[in-house]
Amino acid sequence: MRLTTRVVLSIVLALALIFPLSTGVFAQAAPTFEPFVARIREALKLNDDQIKELRRILAAHEQKITELRRRAQANPYSPGLGPEVETEQRAIRDELAAYLDEDQKGKLASLDARVPVPLPPPFVLVNIPLRERASNASPLAAAERSIPSPVAAPKGKSARLTEDQKLLHLLNRVTFGPRPGDVERVKRMGILAFLDEQLQPDSIDDSQLESRLAVLPTQRMTSAELYQFYPPPNAADERAKQPNPPPIFGRPQQMIGEMIQQKLVRAVSSNRQLQEVMTDFWFNHFNVFAPKEANQWLVTSYERDVIRPNALGKFRDLLLATAMSPAMLYYLDNWLSAAPDARQPRPPAPPRQPGAPPQPGKPAPAASPGSPEGATPSVRPDENAAMMAKKDTGQNPQSPKPPQRPRGINENYARELMELHTLGVDGGYTQKDVQEVARCFTGWTIDRPFQGGGFVFRPWMHDTGPKTVLGVTTPGGGGISDAIQVIDILSRHPSTARFISKKLCQRFVSDDPSPLLVERVAQVFLKTGGDIREVLRSILTSPEFNSPAVFRAKVKSPLELAASAVRAVDGDTNGAPALHEWLRRMGEPLYQYAFPTGYKETSERWVNTGVFFNRINFAVALANNQINGTSYESARLVSNDAASSLEQLTNQLAPMIVHTELSAESRRAVLAGLAEPTTSGISSEAKPAVANSSTPTMVAVKSGGPVTETRKRIARAIGLLMGTTEFQRR
Repeated sequence: MRLTTRVVLSIVLALALIFPLSTGVFAQAAPTFEPFVARIREALKLNDDQIKELRRILAAHEQKITELRRRAQANPYSPGLGPEVETEQRAIRDELAAYLDEDQKGKLASLDARVPVPLPPPFVLVNIPLRERASNASPLAAAERSIPSPVAAPKGKSARLTEDQKLLHLLNRVTFGPRPGDVERVKRMGILAFLDEQLQPDSIDDSQLESRLAVLPTQRMTSAELYQFYPPPNAADERAKQPNPPPIFGRPQQMIGEMIQQKLVRAVSSNRQLQEVMTDFWFNHFNVFAPKEANQWLVTSYERDVIRPNALGKFRDLLLATAMSPAMLYYLDNWLSAAPDARQPRPPAPPRQPGAPPQPGKPAPAASPGSPEGATPSVRPDENAAMMAKKDTGQNPQSPKPPQRPRGINENYARELMELHTLGVDGGYTQKDVQEVARCFTGWTIDRPFQGGGFVFRPWMHDTGPKTVLGVTTPGGGGISDAIQVIDILSRHPSTARFISKKLCQRFVSDDPSPLLVERVAQVFLKTGGDIREVLRSILTSPEFNSPAVFRAKVKSPLELAASAVRAVDGDTNGAPALHEWLRRMGEPLYQYAFPTGYKETSERWVNTGVFFNRINFAVALANNQINGTSYESARLVSNDAASSLEQLTNQLAPMIVHTELSAESRRAVLAGLAEPTTSGISSEAKPAVANSSTPTMVAVKSGGPVTETRKRIARAIGLLMGTTEFQRR
């Protein structure tokens, strides 16, 4: 009964939130203030005279409030709308305060006394069209066949995977999990042909996915456009003062929300699965924290234009692209790094008219942020100067009187470049190398980072003295080429080859790959000039990869678990916030890991009691279609006849979800769980709370009709199978 009451209250609250934003009637009608009056009367214990004055004040403001509501309906992100709403509400509070005693005034100060003008949420869900799926005459599970699990070899003999086991193992490692029919499809085309296809993503048609994702406006915009259409509130307020201000489409949070949407949809639906797996790998390797200040406008381009296009190319190209990325430059503070004696140049003063007096003290315009090395600077002021000291001072980047730029070399990027991106902590570099690399990267900065600007090299910030990195000396007088030479040195260094090879072996083979395998892969890295495709090919065709010892030896990350679960039941997702929240609860909030290390490629982070229960609850929630925006149709999976018998239901669903024979322990657990009395799904305590801000435009994927006892039984079986050790590992 308590659960039912809670659900009803949640629905009522959701409707209250949805109504103001979703109906034109509310926007056009005169305001109804009585609920507001009743709330204030109860909170402040108003007498009859005070209530009368409150109604009079509200009536005097009715015309303005109606206008604000209409504007919110027509354009909820209209520049200046928020401040005007606040001004109006403050005026009402101040006028009411004149009729209150001191005790009531004290209560009013802490009371939420906002007049109900509907302002937009920070994130509005964009509903992505469903994936087109072929209709099937027979249930999908009926076509799946169970593959025997690997068994230990007799004493004195080495165990080997069968061809079917190799195929399943490859699908579990180079994709986000098989979909129904994938095993048979790959079997027909051949393992090597499938691998070759995945290593050449441009040869794979993914037009349907790109068409679906085209509805996400932020994913098509440059960083500068994102800043223009999704500015911070203070910039929007300043813009409102301009004549004919440009439109605003949303809050900055919209950009990260849509990034998570597209990542989830790609993981579930892309045909270029290995490219998506590697995009996730490299983003984690070259991690940046998306919510960090200006990075909000820079990270979309970072993944789209830097990581994904280079995910299967040359490591050197990927390394250089990340080094020049505004997102990386900002995240690790290299955009602030300048030679200690750097002075911004001033252009020559224009010739004075004869007899005109000099103008002492007048500031000269600065060099153009985009001026190439050696070019004559323009008269445009340096627009970065307003932002440079933000990190250290905590001042707002839109401050009208920003502090001066702090001078000096910043070593953050240089250190992470060697420790995390290339050589590894034991790669043979010294603190002196860190300092020299930092000197090489002085002047690598961003043109107007808080307005979505791009990479720019500023010669006047660069340390032009001679430098020695890992024994290689660069003569003095250099410029942008100093850092490019560092990229060349690091990308072809043997320590880099071993460090990257080991990390890739950890991702695809096991947490503790053999040193012999790592060394063989490192040699391929060096011989091919860091060709990521060939490095992957050497890993995925190695005896160590196809060993029974590493079959399902890796615990799935939350992203891998979520995507593989949706794919296993041929489901779909629009990447709505409910799924974002489940990933957060399972320990992997996307694009929001604050440390440059990224998540470790080993499994220990995902193996603990708290995380485990969230993983199980996620499986149950998905199986019961209780995740807004993510769903599957149980009627497509098994027939009602198969669902009538617990044994038969398990026998049909296990090959589709797990693909191998269940262990005796897992089978007993599944059958025991099915024999228990049926419940409606996860408890309310297990359901992740989704921010109300996403509720008004939430659109759920169709769940396949009313819940029946048969569907409940199917859902329970699916949830139990997804909770088995076999499914939780890859």
